[in-house]
Amino acid sequence: MALIEKPEAPPTQRNKWPILEILSKELISTANILEIGSGTGQHAIFFAEKLPLITWFTSDIESNHAGIKMWLETYHGSNIRPPFDLEMGLNDQDFNTNIDHVFSSNTSHIMSYKSVKCMFSMIGRLLPLGGKFYLYGPFNMNNQFTSKSNQEFDGMLKKQNSLMGIRDIEKLDILAEKEGMKRYGFHEMPSNNYLSIWRKGKFI
Repeated sequence: MALIEKPEAPPTQRNKWPILEILSKELISTANILEIGSGTGQHAIFFAEKLPLITWFTSDIESNHAGIKMWLETYHGSNIRPPFDLEMGLNDQDFNTNIDHVFSSNTSHIMSYKSVKCMFSMIGRLLPLGGKFYLYGPFNMNNQFTSKSNQEFDGMLKKQNSLMGIRDIEKLDILAEKEGMKRYGFHEMPSNNYLSIWRKGKFI
């Protein structure tokens, strides 16, 4: 009988350290953080180990849960929770777990824009005042691609599914502001990616 190997996500291995550099400065106290689209679960075990004050709540569509659980079985800490079944536009309105912050990586460009709106709406509903939403991935600025490779990547996505595509950061800001969030951090990451941070509540 063939052994089932844990799923691998090479981008996760490349971007985890730059993301951690930002998260370690932001997440300095005990908190619950929900990861939307945990994928393989590799980010979860890495950040949970490096940020021991954080309890990491994984989530994804049900078909990805087996792979996430395989990675979680390799983790010996106690600050990760098993994956929630969560799909934007399907059951996001039913999710009511108490969380302090939200993290998501490489999701907004593979979701439909309608699902992206559902994600921001859910996060705005869940976050307490001062809660933060960390979103990693490629973004357009002022309706322009930030690199030739991102333009080619966007074309590839749209060939797979016309509803996918790299999102304009300004449009995401509008979605955030409708939910009481405002962007206060935007960090350049490797391979023409960024980590955008929105915070719930008023800015002075």
